[in-house]
Amino acid sequence: MGESSLIFIFDIFMTFICIYIATKFAFVQAELKSILMIVFIVSVVSLIPTVGWILGLCTFIYLLMKVTDANLVDSIWVVILSKLTSFFIILLVRSIGS
Repeated sequence: MGESSLIFIFDIFMTFICIYIATKFAFVQAELKSILMIVFIVSVVSLIPTVGWILGLCTFIYLLMKVTDANLVDSIWVVILSKLTSFFIILLVRSIGS
């Protein structure tokens, strides 16, 4: 349970960082408060058993489009890059910890 909680919190943090970096590269424009809101909502939706991960991705794209006025393609790229980055960093941290 403890490791899963740490991975969940780390994923939230990495998603926030990736969206923040995307705002600096002008893929999307958002304030820190908006980014935190998006990440929090997506994280809560992702906790739904079985279908949460797909609902979380859809919610992530939708909220990113609405809050940042980004188009669909930019939102999808930000979601893909943020999730892949957090996935690989979690794998790296787990392999170092083993």
